Amino acid sequence: MNAAYFEMIGGASGNMLLGSLIDAGADVDRLLEALRTIPVDGWSFESRRVVKRGIAATYFDFIVPGEDHHAHEHAASHGHGRHLAEVLDIVGRSGLSPEQRARATAIYVRLADAEAKVHGTTADRIHFHEVGAVDAILDVAGACVALDLLEVDSVWCSAFPIGRGSIDMQHGRYPNPPPATAELLRGAPTYDADVAGEMVTTTGAAILAELVAAPGVRPAMTAGTIGYGAGRSDFDVPNVLRASIGALAPSTPVTDGLVLDEVCVLEANVDDMSPQRFELALERTLAAGAFDVWLAPVTMKKSRPAILFGAIAPVACEAAVARAMLAETSTLGVRVRRERRYTLPRETVAIATPFGDVRVKTATIDGVRRRTLEYDDVVRIARERGRPFADIARRIEETLTDGE
Repeated sequence: MNAAYFEMIGGASGNMLLGSLIDAGADVDRLLEALRTIPVDGWSFESRRVVKRGIAATYFDFIVPGEDHHAHEHAASHGHGRHLAEVLDIVGRSGLSPEQRARATAIYVRLADAEAKVHGTTADRIHFHEVGAVDAILDVAGACVALDLLEVDSVWCSAFPIGRGSIDMQHGRYPNPPPATAELLRGAPTYDADVAGEMVTTTGAAILAELVAAPGVRPAMTAGTIGYGAGRSDFDVPNVLRASIGALAPSTPVTDGLVLDEVCVLEANVDDMSPQRFELALERTLAAGAFDVWLAPVTMKKSRPAILFGAIAPVACEAAVARAMLAETSTLGVRVRRERRYTLPRETVAIATPFGDVRVKTATIDGVRRRTLEYDDVVRIARERGRPFADIARRIEETLTDGE
């Protein structure tokens, strides 16, 4: 499973994120080929190597005549904005892959929700200004495409550095960070970077807020490539963002013996299928890589009874599990969300018993050891002996206790 870890040495913006991914190996030609399918015209780009406080980095930016999105230096020159529906229509009519469109859409919905909270309105009425500009749309889509080109399954980031002073934007002068950025960073770890200026832009915050499940956590990973994306500012610290791309360890220990990882939860409401089909659907969804699957009764519109078909799976198996659910049920869509989970490190060993080898899972928390018999092994023995499951499980537990 590939991961991207963004380290905000000198902040984060849309173009810094994109520059770091290009520097880490994302193919620029393929990136531009995908972005040119987005139905917006009149843009070009610049890409060059720069040095920020001794660190060589890639500066990548989009140039759109009439739209100066850089550092809000000329906010008063913005003559227009776009509503969420317009932005989503632009993304939806692009030639990006379904996964790329879904990621970009989710980022803009997250951004609209933050703006709506700040302005006391609804997401559909929000009028994007700086972040609705063409270059911001390209930054968001470009980051999604670049992550896809690098085959990144999960995204992680450091704590967010916060600069000091005020920022000039479309509607006037705002504190640092601006209200929408602060809302996007709510719940994420931040720190005073002792720098005068904007370090995390609204676009950068929106991308990371949506894609990162556990901000501030550095995952256990083996970095294969490292890239640096440069910003436009010159701070006392290098104005760069570092992206480390590599294989993610199976789990990431965080504190007190717990393990934090990211999973996807997939769900579909099914109201027009024979119950007999669910057995095979559950079986094949598990075979596609799901950790667990379940069925639950729900009531849909017009008081119609239905079944909620759910699964939890590794991020890397998201598409395969969704495909199995779509293929084996009558549903036309599967919704997906990313969630964090804390687990206990566990070990599975085969133990010799009078009934033969039985696998046993063990885990420890706060010095207390837990032991669970492998269900399939106990079922197999119970069938072979023609005995009740509870009886076989009790006899095995007694054997293990005597052997300790």
